[in-house]
Amino acid sequence: MTIIKSSEKLLQQAGSLLRDLPLTAGIAAGNLQTLAGAAVLCRYEDGECLFHQHDHAGYWYLVISGRVDTFLDGADGEQRVVQHIPGGQLLAIIVMFMPHQHYPVSARAHGTTLVYRFSRQQLHRLCEAEPVVTRRILELAGRALCQRIEDVENLSSRNATQRLTAYLLRQFRSMGKQIRLPLSQKDLAVKLGVRPETISRLFRELQSEGVIRGGRRQWELLNAERLEQMLG
Repeated sequence: MTIIKSSEKLLQQAGSLLRDLPLTAGIAAGNLQTLAGAAVLCRYEDGECLFHQHDHAGYWYLVISGRVDTFLDGADGEQRVVQHIPGGQLLAIIVMFMPHQHYPVSARAHGTTLVYRFSRQQLHRLCEAEPVVTRRILELAGRALCQRIEDVENLSSRNATQRLTAYLLRQFRSMGKQIRLPLSQKDLAVKLGVRPETISRLFRELQSEGVIRGGRRQWELLNAERLEQMLG
């Protein structure tokens, strides 16, 4: 990790990013300035860990560029990806309110990644000063819970085809008929709990049936009705 020395330009950049962030949009200018002034800009190279599972959870992050992957180390030695956090998204903010104060997952950079780092205490003071921020964090926690429930259902009660179908439908509903997947097929296989060769085969089958077309991460939806039917 490299900490980038603060400057007036970086302070202004932090303030601009926080002003546009849904979490802190509309808060008092003084509180925004205080938070921006406390931001620490950090650069992580590909594969570097921001924190490890069970570390003391002292910081939360705003990803500026690159990507952060969170993961768990399984008893079998395999690493299981939990979430991929792209630029513009928050990392570990809900963890700042967990009573045990330890990170439940590990996090590492995917490619060169820039983040702003903030302390637990800074967030708690902001919530005391701006109750609307507390409500927004609760909304984030609620959405995260719903997503985890959906993920558990997806892995426990659906076959490989249905898992991929459910994932693609969520992406198309979010981004429209033409999408760029946030994950490589290898990472997607890990997320869906299937082998990479299975993912490749399923994409070929979807193309041959005229449901989608494209390649690698770029895909276009051709037959939404058929994709819905395949979900069951």
